[in-house]
Amino acid sequence: MQASIPVKIEASQGDYSLSLLTGYANTHVEPTDRENRTLSHLLDTKVNFSYAILEKLPVDVLLGLDLNLPTGKTNFVQEELVLIMDPDIIAINTFGEGYNVNPTVSVVKDWGMWTAGIGVGYLWRREYDFSKNLQDYDPGDIVNATAEVRRYFSPAWSTRFFGGYAWYGKDRVEGEDFAQPGEHYLLGLGLYYDETGWDAGFEIKTILRDKSKFQETTGGLFTEDSNGRGREFTTDLLLAYIVNDKTAVKASLRGLYIMDNDYPADSSRFVGSRMKAALNLGVSRRIYRNFEYEVNVKGFVMHDEEANFPETRNARDFTGLSTVVGLTTSF
Repeated sequence: MQASIPVKIEASQGDYSLSLLTGYANTHVEPTDRENRTLSHLLDTKVNFSYAILEKLPVDVLLGLDLNLPTGKTNFVQEELVLIMDPDIIAINTFGEGYNVNPTVSVVKDWGMWTAGIGVGYLWRREYDFSKNLQDYDPGDIVNATAEVRRYFSPAWSTRFFGGYAWYGKDRVEGEDFAQPGEHYLLGLGLYYDETGWDAGFEIKTILRDKSKFQETTGGLFTEDSNGRGREFTTDLLLAYIVNDKTAVKASLRGLYIMDNDYPADSSRFVGSRMKAALNLGVSRRIYRNFEYEVNVKGFVMHDEEANFPETRNARDFTGLSTVVGLTTSF
């Protein structure tokens, strides 16, 4: 079970904007083979600066700078690591990192019924103590790029093709190479309908990852024999209806399928497939001129096939339910 209180503050002046996101989370786990664990702590603080250059150049440009301030929890004792769970099961599974700096540049161009955009970023990730047994952990930097092409067929109908790429640097522990995740590729296609009072959309995307590298017993890194991560497919169906000038309702249905990894079923590194379906229902309503509240209820079911990594286990099933209540005000 997890309860969290996120707080976000945004401000803008002309072409400049600033946002701050932080929060507090309480996470509770009841393992069957060890004592219960609870963590109540602040999360890291995210700060974003951006500057938009609009209608001044042949293309529109957005310059951004994202900062991660380490106000969250790190340096876990061994017994607390059970709190770091699968992100498909629980919303918050990263409780704290080091100082991170991420400059980004995005460029957009319109040609009548066409719009195209690209973005690039470089994430500097600084050293921190992950746990008592993993001190001086220096996660590798990340280079990422995104691209999108959108086509408008009419005022109501549009489609887009989008993609992404990420390269990960070497993770180091006490100055020694520890691991290096494989490169990450994303491809997706979406179809959207936007009419007065109605919004609908359908998206499908796939994620591919190259083989990762791990530490040799004699030092250095070796590339895994087969790909330890199966290909991932996600579909999203999105619906929104404007009831009146104060009230809107929305629904979304997500399907996730992760294939078996490339290791044979009798390998110690074999991980079977995963299937997940999640349904979200929400309503938002403006109660005063500058106040709006939103309530969302989300449920999911998930099935994992058997696996041998990181430990041998049989197939298993999960169910989950979450509720989000938000309040927004402007001044």
